[in-house]
Amino acid sequence: MPRPVQAVGQQAAAVLAAAALTLGGASPAMAAEFNSLADIVRPQFAFVDENKDGVISKQELLRTSKQVAEDVDFLIPEESQIDFAMKLFDLNQDGTLTTDELLASIALDGAVSDDSLDADVVKVFDRDNDGFVTLREFKNGVPPLGPNGEAAKEYIFTRVDQVVDGNSKLDTQEFANALVLMRAAILGY
Repeated sequence: MPRPVQAVGQQAAAVLAAAALTLGGASPAMAAEFNSLADIVRPQFAFVDENKDGVISKQELLRTSKQVAEDVDFLIPEESQIDFAMKLFDLNQDGTLTTDELLASIALDGAVSDDSLDADVVKVFDRDNDGFVTLREFKNGVPPLGPNGEAAKEYIFTRVDQVVDGNSKLDTQEFANALVLMRAAILGY
């Protein structure tokens, strides 16, 4: 069974790679209007929720995945792969896939790459613009994760903070490390 999971990972990578290419395209003026991770990629991925009902159906995800797969020359996903992707992006594990969950996953995947942190992501979290991310800002910036989600957010924040200086706020590097851990906890890689 590793083959289907690997293929799903490749398919998710196709969607997420396309998102990563668009993250840098947001202007600084737009960044001020980002209130969530989902807002960072919302304009580029408005086509995912075709009927604009706020919930992404399996069929919408399949059509979007096919479109992205063709654009980046990946294999078109099978139904079992789409089922897996629906579960992967369902951040709060409530059985539905909201537009914000998918877009937040895409933004989270592209937030940190090559040891650099996307400036727009920092602005989503650092609401008081002091150059640091507090626990409150971190918890507000990460999308809902289900019953134990708040505890997971707090654990990751505290663990990263304590490893470095224990000052109850994350500088840019600490924040990047926390996002990498959050991405691994949420998306599994």
